[in-house]
Order: sequence, then structure tokens, then C-alpha cells
Amino acid sequence: MKQISFALLFTLMLSSAALAQVRVLPGTVKETRRTDGFFNRLEIEMRLVGDALDQVKGLRVLVTKAVDETGKNLIEEGKREDDFKELDSDGQNAKVDIELKNAARRAEVISEISGMLEIFTPQKDPRSIVVLPGIMKTTGKPLVNASLKASGLEIIVWTREEYEARRKTEEERIKKEFEERRKKASKEEQAELGDALADGLMKIFGGLFSSFTEIGENGIALQINDPQSKLISIEFETADGKAIKRQSRMTMGSKPQTQIYEFAEKLPANARIKVYQLTPKALTKVPFKLTNVPLP
Repeated sequence: MKQISFALLFTLMLSSAALAQVRVLPGTVKETRRTDGFFNRLEIEMRLVGDALDQVKGLRVLVTKAVDETGKNLIEEGKREDDFKELDSDGQNAKVDIELKNAARRAEVISEISGMLEIFTPQKDPRSIVVLPGIMKTTGKPLVNASLKASGLEIIVWTREEYEARRKTEEERIKKEFEERRKKASKEEQAELGDALADGLMKIFGGLFSSFTEIGENGIALQINDPQSKLISIEFETADGKAIKRQSRMTMGSKPQTQIYEFAEKLPANARIKVYQLTPKALTKVPFKLTNVPLP
């Protein structure tokens, strides 16, 4: 699979006080084509560089136009990027990918990719940051906060033991319910019930119901319902505000979803979380346009 680079320069207004220059340096273009048609895609990597990136917590790329030199539309119909992505950033460098449909085989360049970059900078609006103390003391039920409620955002923290017990109970309940329905169903209806069973489990666990998925000894699960796509990211802290670094995070499902966080040690009893939620004042919108991007 070939890789090729492109570059772009643009300016972002990240605060009311000053302009910050952010460059997009050479990234890669990757195209996957399979004979069975599955997982075919075109990925455009954008590498952002600039001093202001240490203020950015999330980025959403909204592509409104993408065509190759043959005029083929590369935007997947009905697909829209609703969720913000956490930047893979060290404070001065970051990257984000755009995913499109495959270009025509005879095309050598993407004539144009344009749209809007939506940049989340919480320093611009204190209301975009919500700190929730003592999360390990209120596990198993929605965290109470007026700001989150106004955003339609619900977060439930589960310990490893609570989550595994609840998952087992809910699986058994739903399977029993569908088994009773299966006995009364025709052969055609039984096939549909299998899909309904999976859907029922996904609604509860955000897709995380596989017996192959386990929470580590020091892990916790967050069940998140975010119908308005307000959640940007979540960070863990000690009671006095010191960051608790996670070892890993796994996300399953969409709306709702389950996030599994693993840590080197168990979270302290007085641990808190810092929730970054989308607010209009924390958002900067910047148009972008790439032209004549070489294809691999």
C-alpha cells in the first residue's frame, strides 16, 4: 500500500486576545481496496503543528466536499462525523484522519477536499469543564450535576465487580426473555429474534456484552449516554487535582456507549473526574480546503 504526502497552511483564532499559527504538515494518503468490497476506504492524515495545540482538547472534521479528478463524490452518503476526536498531541503536534470512499481507479489526484474544522478549546469557556468529585462513592447510578443534565449527558461509573455482576444478570434476563419468545415464534421469526437479542444487549452495554471482553483488576467502566454529542473527553484526578494517568481506554458502542479504563493501580476512594463538554464559546470553526492531493 503506497503512502504519499501533502501540506497545507492555515490560521486559527484560538482566543480573543491573539491569533495562533497552526500548520498542517505532510501526512499520508492510504487507500485500501479488497476484492470482497469490505473495509474499502481512503484515509487522509492531517498533521497539525503549532504552539496553540496545548490548549486544544478535541477536534471534529466536517467534510462538505470531496471529489477526485473524475468528478466522483468521495463522501459516503448519510455519514456525518458527530463526535469529537481527542487529539493525539504532545502540545505542539497532533494528527487527525479523514475517511472517504475510494477514488476512481483511473484517478491520480483528489481534486478537492474542503469543509470545516471545529476546534474545542476549554480555556475559552469555564462552563465547558465540569469536575465531579468522589466518583467511587456513587458508583452504579448516574452522576448528579446540573450542567451535565442540561447537556443531556449521563455518566454512570461501575467498578469491575459491579459491572461484571450487572452484565451477567442482564444477559441472563434478556436471554430468558427471548427464549420464551423464541418458543412461540416461527422459523422465520426466530432468525429475527437473534438480531433483536444482540440489539437488546447493545442498548444496555453500548455494545460491550461479549464474554471475550474483560475489565482488568484496576479497571472501571463508564456507561455514557450522550444523545447530543456533547462529550469531548474525560480525565481522572486525585481529590487535590493531580492527574491520574490511564494505561488504556477501550470504547464500545456509540449511543449509548461503554468506556473501559485501565490503571496501574486502583483508583483512590476520593478520585474525581474532569468532564470536557461542548459549549458554543469553547468552539472555534475554521474552514479548510485541500486541492490536488496525490493518490497512492
